[in-house]
Amino acid sequence: MFKKLLLFLLSCSVYASDYIVADDETEVFLTEIVNNIKSALGYKRDIRVYITSDQTLNAAAIQSGDIIVNAGAIMQSENYKELITILAHEVGHIAGHHIQVYISQVNDFMKAGLVPTLIGLAITVVSGDGGALLAGILSGSSISQGMALAKMRQSENIADTKAAEALKKLGWNIFDGCIALHKKLGLHTFIYNEYLSTHPLSSKRVAKYKQYYSELQNKPMTNAVRDLLKKYDRKFKIIKNKLTALVIQHEFLKDLYNQQKDDNEKYARAVALYRLGRYSKAVARIDELPTHDIEQNAYNYEIKCMSLINLKRCKEAAECARQALQNIRNMKNHRDLVIIYAEAVSAGNLRNYVKDAIKRLNKILMPKEDDISALHELGKLYTLDNQSHRGSYCVAQKAFLMNDLKLAKIHAKKTRASSDASLRRKANDLLGAIADAEKESGKTRHAVK
Repeated sequence: MFKKLLLFLLSCSVYASDYIVADDETEVFLTEIVNNIKSALGYKRDIRVYITSDQTLNAAAIQSGDIIVNAGAIMQSENYKELITILAHEVGHIAGHHIQVYISQVNDFMKAGLVPTLIGLAITVVSGDGGALLAGILSGSSISQGMALAKMRQSENIADTKAAEALKKLGWNIFDGCIALHKKLGLHTFIYNEYLSTHPLSSKRVAKYKQYYSELQNKPMTNAVRDLLKKYDRKFKIIKNKLTALVIQHEFLKDLYNQQKDDNEKYARAVALYRLGRYSKAVARIDELPTHDIEQNAYNYEIKCMSLINLKRCKEAAECARQALQNIRNMKNHRDLVIIYAEAVSAGNLRNYVKDAIKRLNKILMPKEDDISALHELGKLYTLDNQSHRGSYCVAQKAFLMNDLKLAKIHAKKTRASSDASLRRKANDLLGAIADAEKESGKTRHAVK
């Protein structure tokens, strides 16, 4: 039972008040970097990146083999190099299977009184400063504590080494960013005795990265690497401003980027205006931005189209989104815009756009039908297009993903009345999954009793 609780805690956000920031633009950017790093390390499994609203400088490798990145890790990074340092460290943890190792050794950590530290470790794998989680237990008085902490420090050293190996293999000599990040983190930690810490001292990590930096300092980067890092530099600046506008407290939005210095700040100002409900001004800011970059323009249009929907200008929003989607190369990098397009079509009852919106939603749902927002909009569009059984299937899928098994079963049974044999098979498969989930839920309730 305790292990289940621990796995749950490792999968949760840091604080109950934090939330996941669903933003395609940020996720696509971070995932591209992560994919490059994991490939350099020969790690094959997919790694998903989640962004939380937490404004502290931190990130986490979690038991599922995915990464949680605090908005603060981006907002407080001075440049893309510091952000890549954070991501490379997390990939190093995942490639080293460190969280799984900690889970397998949970009894040892319990004996050492370090379970709160272990839970905190998944949340503080960058900074090594667990704050209140660590303060009450790091007395260093027992041999078992010392041994457990030594295991953790060893994993941190391995993650740093793997990160450095990946950067060297990629030819990304950004070790000056690694040095700057760990100097910054060293200023904010309260742990000065390495033997009482889950992490190596920042001074040791800085020295290690200085060595890597000197080894590659005179090795020229290829033009391809230079161009890629220039792209990351540009995108980092966009994302940093945008995330600030997305997660900063509402009371500070009024003056945020009020005097825009560049297009990045103008874009972030549009986000802030949208959050303030000043939709016409948000549209005006987006319209002032250059449109030559097709991919970036599609992200910009998310704010414009959402603002237009709120202004009840749904046809304009749908046309704007449709045109942007026609020009992009990878629709799955713009899932949010596809969903916004569908919302404009359903909200405006725009029947001429329904079939196109349905086709685009189905495309982003392949091969897994696991996007709740997309399923929600797809269900509405099928209903608008008089395809009630397909609409019911979408409702059933959405309810199942939200663990509303009763509603899922009702709509899956409705779907079985369809004349489409393929759809009936999908409904039957879903009913089987619902039955399995009900059995598992019954076992859990019995175990709790």
